[in-house]
Amino acid sequence: MIAAILVAACTGAEPRPPPRGPTMTRDGYPNVHVKLRLAQRSPATPPRDEELEIWLSGTRFRVRDPSGRRNAEIVADATAPRGLGAPARTMEDMMDRFSAASAARPAGPPTELFGDVATGDGWVVPAHGEPWETSAHKLAPVAEQFLARDKAAGLERVGPATRVGRAGTEYRGVVTVTEGSATFENLVVRVIAPPYVLLDDARNAGTGNSSYVREIVALDEGSVTDADLAPPRVDPGAADE
Repeated sequence: MIAAILVAACTGAEPRPPPRGPTMTRDGYPNVHVKLRLAQRSPATPPRDEELEIWLSGTRFRVRDPSGRRNAEIVADATAPRGLGAPARTMEDMMDRFSAASAARPAGPPTELFGDVATGDGWVVPAHGEPWETSAHKLAPVAEQFLARDKAAGLERVGPATRVGRAGTEYRGVVTVTEGSATFENLVVRVIAPPYVLLDDARNAGTGNSSYVREIVALDEGSVTDADLAPPRVDPGAADE
């Protein structure tokens, strides 16, 4: 049964999208430490739940993935053109997700991402292996995914909403997204308390059976220090992934 689902889901898979361009802050990051809960639902794969811990201040950021996922997976979730998290595009992707869902993840070290968008310097500390340098702009979308910016644009204001002790506003509407040459629509519900999106719930407008939810479950302002954002020491010979 699983094999049949895998084959059907992989048929007609589209090519991977090109990487996104640089992402810069507008007025600098707020000083904030948050915990995000991420939930992806798709009819072809098991439910997937992840957590991220993010520190921001000024032009610097730090991201921790406690489950130790690969850097590429973490970035793919934040930059997926459909806005529904990273899809399983290959048979290998599908098998990995079924395997991960069938057994508890072993405890291990986290994966961490560091960056400074002012200098463009970024660092990846993988769960296994040595730290290496990369561009901060490749990693920044992961750190910035809960910032409100223009995410209320085009949405209808529904009314007040409170989450994690913060008063915000709930917005609903349809967002048009593009992947390659194809255009899609997502139904979205967002609770925004500037400068944060406290809840971002997106699902495909066609059937609603694919969804991706970002939710802030803890938020602490003004607590981030230089020590929290200090990048790792990197072997000069370490290469970008």
